[in-house]
Amino acid sequence: MEIQQLKYFLEVVRQKSFTRAAAQLYVTQPMLTRAIKQLEESLNVLLIERTSKSFRLTDAGRILYDQAQEFLLRYDEIFQTMADVRSVKTGSVQLSIPGVLLDLYFTPLFSSFHKRFPGIDISAVEEGSKLVTAAVGAGRADLGLVMLPIEGPARFETQLLVSDVCHLVVRKDHPFAWMPSVHISDLKGETILTFSETATLHDTFIQMCEAEGFSPHVAYKSLMPGFSFKMVAMGECIAVLPLPLILHNLCDELTTVPLSPRIQWDIAVIRRRQGYHSFASAQLFEHICEHFAKLQA
Repeated sequence: MEIQQLKYFLEVVRQKSFTRAAAQLYVTQPMLTRAIKQLEESLNVLLIERTSKSFRLTDAGRILYDQAQEFLLRYDEIFQTMADVRSVKTGSVQLSIPGVLLDLYFTPLFSSFHKRFPGIDISAVEEGSKLVTAAVGAGRADLGLVMLPIEGPARFETQLLVSDVCHLVVRKDHPFAWMPSVHISDLKGETILTFSETATLHDTFIQMCEAEGFSPHVAYKSLMPGFSFKMVAMGECIAVLPLPLILHNLCDELTTVPLSPRIQWDIAVIRRRQGYHSFASAQLFEHICEHFAKLQA
């Protein structure tokens, strides 16, 4: 059994087709078929039942597929470890993060990090907390910024960075603007904007409304602060958003009102608990924790 044969096998399973897999791998179909056949012979099992019209993994094929993914991830980590040893303070980090957090906190953070580690490149992908969790869990991202809680927390090392709340943001001529606080149940019948379905806040807000016996009229879902605050300023809706984001974007036409019960906005940095952490990703993880600790102080 060879590493290349395992990689070929995984791609065939992902594509559910020898033809499509060969195109993705830039090899000929006969060569790919031969490699899979050699893999089956070396393991003395049938991995794929195939005819001209069907494709199905055998029990052995399903087991190999699951274990080969984890094995190849560990295999790649060996080479990354050796690269770290050679290069010491160079490398790259894949960071998955909601765009609102980039805008709120990460400009000075990235600047101070690159002064310390000019040889480390950061690739930031903007996506909601639920997609961030999936990306870090699958190894597509080294680190992620999320709103808690997250799915499968035992899989991750988690460091709390920000503990705040969500408020309403409304026009100053809205009836809620004169109230000391607004109960979740009072939002029944209101046209509301909040984060999109990829964000944990979206699900938390919906669940709290349903606990009060109603489904909120969420007419707008956005992760773009500019759009969100313009819609509220135009009187098209009210918004349920994190208080730090509201204070960062508040204008003369708008005001913020506390919600009851509280919607907690806890932000954490996460990384996989198991597996290798490169020098670059370890340094960024520590720098993020230090930066937010100074902000809280």
